[in-house]
Amino acid sequence: MNDMTPHDATDLSLTVSRRIAAPPARVYEAWLDPQKLTRFMANCDGMALSAAEIDPRVGGRFLMTMRVGDKDYPHTGTYLDLTPHSRIAFTWESASSTVEGSTVTLDMVPDGNATLLTLTHVRFTSAGVRDGHAGAWATILDGLAATAL
Repeated sequence: MNDMTPHDATDLSLTVSRRIAAPPARVYEAWLDPQKLTRFMANCDGMALSAAEIDPRVGGRFLMTMRVGDKDYPHTGTYLDLTPHSRIAFTWESASSTVEGSTVTLDMVPDGNATLLTLTHVRFTSAGVRDGHAGAWATILDGLAATAL
């Protein structure tokens, strides 16, 4: 059977890493700035980030609206950890792709004049959904790496 049961969803996770040619402070700030977020998430496999609203504080919420063609897909979440220049963690809520407790953690480690960024996303409804997110997050991190921060 290809679909995972809700219990199995707890075991599904993904990790994507990229070296970003900017110091951790600039990488951290890019994730919390709606204008910068829109720029680097705009090239995600036919999706565009059409809107971003961010309340960058622990307990604050965000709304990212992904547009594919003429359809909008809202992604929301709550910030769980905002450790300046080293970690951002948030819940990931999307009507069609995640389960309760799905979280994304961004860890930023200085690497010379650059940043090693590791994104970890946990809890998915199925292995197929996880694999789709792995590709999307990889494209997003590639977009971040290509953006002049």
